[in-house]
Amino acid sequence: MNKELEKVKQTGQLNKFKEADKEVQQQIAYIEYDEDESYANIDLEIQKESDIYQKYTMLFRKRISQEIMNYLEEATKYVPLYKPVKINVTLPNQSISEELLKQIELMVERSLARRIIDLNIIIKDIILKSFLMIIFGLTSMVVNILLDTYFSIYMLEEVFMIASWVFIWKAVEGLFFDRRKTHISKLKLLQIYSADYESKI
Repeated sequence: MNKELEKVKQTGQLNKFKEADKEVQQQIAYIEYDEDESYANIDLEIQKESDIYQKYTMLFRKRISQEIMNYLEEATKYVPLYKPVKINVTLPNQSISEELLKQIELMVERSLARRIIDLNIIIKDIILKSFLMIIFGLTSMVVNILLDTYFSIYMLEEVFMIASWVFIWKAVEGLFFDRRKTHISKLKLLQIYSADYESKI
């Protein structure tokens, strides 16, 4: 791998890669929408009404197509969280009725609600586990201090010292990294959940 990197540098490819990387970053910045726009507009073009619904669902409990959900998540991926989303729904050569538009909105919300609830459970689970890890870590540290003070058993001291740092690090990792990542994922779903819908021809 190192030899390959050296060849990349020698052939001047590295400079091309850097320029390409800058170009990609500029494109992402463009995708992130103009600060002057009040909404991040997402165009959802549906070829026919049947494409809206997930296949093999019960008529009285229709679900939104997974393709649409995947598209909405991908389309809002680079939208800043502070930017409200507007989903412009279109059907070829016809307008979408208010009733159908509302149905799409409700199905999207229903699809997201379960995932948001799951993420809430995951966040609570991370917090609980992190606090337990802190307790275990502090307990191990106290045991280590007691062993050092009264018994001087080197091997056990080392075991409890290492255990205390492992538990505390896992707690920090959970509270400050895993929880944050999960919370951001939840906010992205809430951004779609709270989107406005508009019919466009």
